[in-house]
Amino acid sequence: MAGDYEFVAGTLDTGDGGHVDNAVYPKYVATVRERFLRETVPRFEAYERPVVRLEVDYHAELFAGETFYGEVEVLDVGTTSFTTEITLSTEDETITTAKTVQVLVDPDADEPTPVPDDWRAALT
Repeated sequence: MAGDYEFVAGTLDTGDGGHVDNAVYPKYVATVRERFLRETVPRFEAYERPVVRLEVDYHAELFAGETFYGEVEVLDVGTTSFTTEITLSTEDETITTAKTVQVLVDPDADEPTPVPDDWRAALT
């Protein structure tokens, strides 16, 4: 399953060299992932989804004003968690790839909870 989202890199996201600062990419990754989940899974707000693992690989620079795209692929759906891979790219090259693992947490019990069948069906 994949979602494609378009963004423009902001000037406030850049460092002294004019390129997007490496600390900003996790924010971009989270934005893409959360937009994808809002559009894909039912009852999005019913669960907390803390990220328990984030792995980011940087491949190329991105500069303020450049258009880039985010794509999401679900790699795995486990018992209480799911793994996604997010790719950020321009039309010409891959900028960043990231993998995240999120755990579903029941907000009332404050405990991990099994991925519901309707979420599992939507994510696979």
